[in-house]
Formats: sequence, C-alpha cells, structure tokens
Amino acid sequence: MPSDNTDITMSLDTDEIALILSGVKILQDLDFDVVRNIAEHTKIETFTEGELVVEAGQMGTRIYFIFEGQVEVQIPGIKGDKNSILLRKGEVIGEISLLINSTYSADIIALEDTIAFYLDQEHFKLMIEQHPAFANVMSNLMTNRMAQNGGINKVGKYELKGKLGEGNMATVFNAWDPELEREVAMKMLKYKLAYDDKFLDRFEQEAKTIASLNHPNIVHVMEVIDDFSTRFIVMEKLHGLDLSETLKEKGAFSLEDTRDILSQVASALQYAHNHGEHGIVHRDIKPSNIVIDPYGNIKLTDFGIAGPPQDKEVNIEGTPSYLAPEVINGDSLDGRADIYALGVMAFHMLTNSLPFSASTLAKLLKMQVQQKPPDIRNACPDIDEKFAEFIDSALSKEPDDRISDWVQIRNTLKPLAGEYHLTLDPNELAVTIRFRDTSYQQSASFINAMQKQLQEEGINHEIEMHRGNDEDE
Repeated sequence: MPSDNTDITMSLDTDEIALILSGVKILQDLDFDVVRNIAEHTKIETFTEGELVVEAGQMGTRIYFIFEGQVEVQIPGIKGDKNSILLRKGEVIGEISLLINSTYSADIIALEDTIAFYLDQEHFKLMIEQHPAFANVMSNLMTNRMAQNGGINKVGKYELKGKLGEGNMATVFNAWDPELEREVAMKMLKYKLAYDDKFLDRFEQEAKTIASLNHPNIVHVMEVIDDFSTRFIVMEKLHGLDLSETLKEKGAFSLEDTRDILSQVASALQYAHNHGEHGIVHRDIKPSNIVIDPYGNIKLTDFGIAGPPQDKEVNIEGTPSYLAPEVINGDSLDGRADIYALGVMAFHMLTNSLPFSASTLAKLLKMQVQQKPPDIRNACPDIDEKFAEFIDSALSKEPDDRISDWVQIRNTLKPLAGEYHLTLDPNELAVTIRFRDTSYQQSASFINAMQKQLQEEGINHEIEMHRGNDEDE
C-alpha cells in the first residue's frame, strides 16, 4: 500500500506546493490564492513501480494530483480485456469517484516510482464549499463525463443524449424517458450548490412544491433525482427560443406582441403566487427564463431559486438588472418582487434596453435602489397611458406603492382579458372550449396535451386563456 512521504512533505512549503499544483491542468485557471488554500490541505504519497495507486471496486476517498512519474489506468473491456490510458505529471486521478461518492471503476498502477499530492474526502468537500471556482472546475469535469461514450449515460430511468446548455446554477441535458417514450430536459445542479447545505435544505423543502405547479404557461417539472452527489431536475423539453435570444435577433417588440407575451407571463405568476399555502415567488423573472414556441405560446422556466415569501435574505439571488430594491436591500420579499421584474421586462421588450445600466455591479444596484427610472413614454411615444402607468407602478421603489392586484395587471396587459371578443382573419379557424367550475391547474393537463398534439401535427395555432368576470385565480 502507498505510504506518506514525510521527507518530501517537510522539504516543500505551502507556496512551493501551490506552484506545483498551479501546473495541474484542472487547476490552471484558478486564482493563486485558491490554489494555495488547496495546497494547505494536501498531503503527499509515493508509489513504487508496479504498485496499485487505486483499486477497482474500492470507494473513492481521495483525489490525486500527479507530481512525478506516470501511471496506467486499466479500464475493463466488454470482452474481459483491458484498455489502457497513461497519465503523467499534471494529470488527476480519482476525481469522479470522489466527487460522486462511488467506487473506482478501474485499477490504476504506477509504471515507475511516482509521487502524488492528494486531498482526502473531508478537505475536498471543504474546498468545494469555500471556493465556488473550484466547485465549477468539478462541475465541468462531471459535465464532460455526462452523456459521453464511456461516461455516465443514465440518471435514474432517464437516458442522457447530450448537453443542451449551461447557466450559472446548472447544466441542462437532453434525455429520453424510455417508459413514456418521450424527450425530457434534465437540469444538473452545479456542485457549488449541491455542496451548499443551506441551499439544499431550502431546495429539498421547495422541490415538491415546484413540481406540483401545473399551468399551461409554466414548464412542467416531473421529478427531482438525488444522484452523483448532486440533484437533477427532470422537466418537459421545450421547443422554441427564449425571449432574450429573440430580443437580440429582432430588437424591440411591438406594443401588441409585448402585451401578448407579458399577459401569459402574468397568468403564470398569478397562478404561482396563489399556489399552495404561502404561494411561490419566482425571484428570477427575466427574458432568458421565458421560452416562446413557434406559435407564440410562452413557458416560464427556471424556478430553481423560487420559493415562498421570505423575511430576510442574506445573499442576493437573481439577475442584477431585474432585482427589486427590497431584494437588493435584503428586506422581506413577496410576489411584488416578481412584479417589479415584470415591469423591467416590459421596458426591455418595448425599447430593447434596460431601465438602468452601469459600468459596475455596485453602481447598477445603487441606481435601482435610489434612482427614478426613465419615463417609458420618451422611449416609446406610441404607448398608451394605461400601459405606461403599469410600468411606472411596477418599477416603484417601495413595494407598497407597486401595482399588485392581478386582475388590474391582467386587464392592463391584455385588455380583452375581462370581456372576450373574437376577431378572425379570413384564413383562421377558431374552436372555443369553455371550462366551467374549474381552475387553471385542473384544466392544464388537458390544454398541455392538446397543445402537444397540435405541435406534433405541425398545425399553426395559438392558445389564449380568458377568465370570465375577471376572477382572481
């Protein structure tokens, strides 16, 4: 078995070890202070020629950084043979097994006398918790193993097909549900969150509530899977562009199109805010979280940081340009923070610019808390007074001054929401289905199924939802 090499350890100080670790491929882009902190927790081991560095089937408890020498990774083949990979100075051993708390999948043997630094399980977890940049390195390593030949190709019952995209909080994969024979999207939380006990405590509490949301304009979350030392959120796969992409491609929206999209977002938020005992606040309303299908129907996505109203926020969460002043100040928040973001989005869609912009984050946040927003009438002269007043009110600094009545909001964003009049073009066919004594939640599964069938048939369509007598959902 390998043994600690005390002589080498004593001959190198922390800065020298940090310089060596800076040459390791996966650590090269980290700040030196982060690498130095990692160096403070490393130990050194030596292996003689022919000695096992790790043994297949044993639990992964260390991540090794090769300092000198070379090793051979003996990967079992399908026919009982073994494929070999050589690793030399600057390479890493055992990172995935340690990261996902699993056994080693291959024997690794020293081909010559080899020296390696290592982090044990306790200090590895500590470094991920303390350094988000190091956690991102580990997330990238894991992402590279997902949906790759010879990598991790299955999570729960779902078969991974490839990577769809990546954000600050998660990586999204295309996956296949073999039981229901359908594509789904699978979002993997990055390790900076998966190793954050405080975040996970809240996430576990809210996951079931978020999965219970059932509305035609909210992406449907099917389940949450705890695997590979992180969480996977399984949801319906959407087809279309997000609103931020459309803004970049086409520029500002017309008043009519802005109303149409915002009224659907408002319908989703109204439902979420009134869902369950306390309601669900999204907290990250922005164009990139709005997906528009080819027929103009929208889905509100990314309830990853969503939750019930809270008394005090220690950390600012969400996208800076869309944050309500109370969120920036760390005050109590409720659904009115989403309404503020809805006002920002209205301004953004009509002008293709944000109400506030600055060269630094600190200046931007200060402007949002203290500075009066520009008058939308100057940037959009054709706007009607009712819509302009909604944006003015939504962008109020004080939540109590902000418009918050959903009936009023819905009527402003879609004037026909209260009294439904149908006007058809010569090439249009309309089918009216009236639901009586039911709710959005009860009718959503039918509407979603109908919409999916129309999409599969390639039928150009638009689904509008109206509630009689302006009742609050």
